[in-house]
Amino acid sequence: MTSLQTIRAQYESDVDALPAIHANGGGGAARNASGLVYENLIKRTCDLLGFDARKNDYKSTEEIDGVSMSNLQVDWHVYKGGTLRLFVESKTYLDSCYLMRAVIDLIELDSSPDTPDDCQFAIFAGQDACKAESATYFSAFFKKHTGKDLTIFFANPQQRRRSSRPIFKADCREDFTLSTEVHDQFINWLETAA
Repeated sequence: MTSLQTIRAQYESDVDALPAIHANGGGGAARNASGLVYENLIKRTCDLLGFDARKNDYKSTEEIDGVSMSNLQVDWHVYKGGTLRLFVESKTYLDSCYLMRAVIDLIELDSSPDTPDDCQFAIFAGQDACKAESATYFSAFFKKHTGKDLTIFFANPQQRRRSSRPIFKADCREDFTLSTEVHDQFINWLETAA
């Protein structure tokens, strides 16, 4: 059986593998793999807690002018007991553009006829690359349109991104150790919100 310690050790192992992925596959491969580090941590955490985290779980938009699209999703749609409860978007680095796109997607999901009214929303990222006013604005924008709080977690002890210290550089490794305190907060959010 998987334990919390096993999940955290796998995260660290996944981060340790990134310099070799970058050296052998280049920047695109390293960016893809770094994104999967956080997505896989979320999935493994949900699995441990007995939640069903789904990818490619498309939802419909609300109907506007007789048109509804069925292409809404974020990284993880989390179910408990077969009922959709949570949406979690994942990013290695959360910058203002990613935050804006995530907030718009999450607002659309909140408005979807496929989404229960009491669903909760979060972004789980490694590091913060947003300007303070962007984070304040888009959190308030989300609340204005949904009436709900958007919870944002930054999982690494070096929470502020420094572009000269990417996740795939071995000499920057300590910046990307998993904060067990933040991971515990995320677990508490999952258990409380679901």
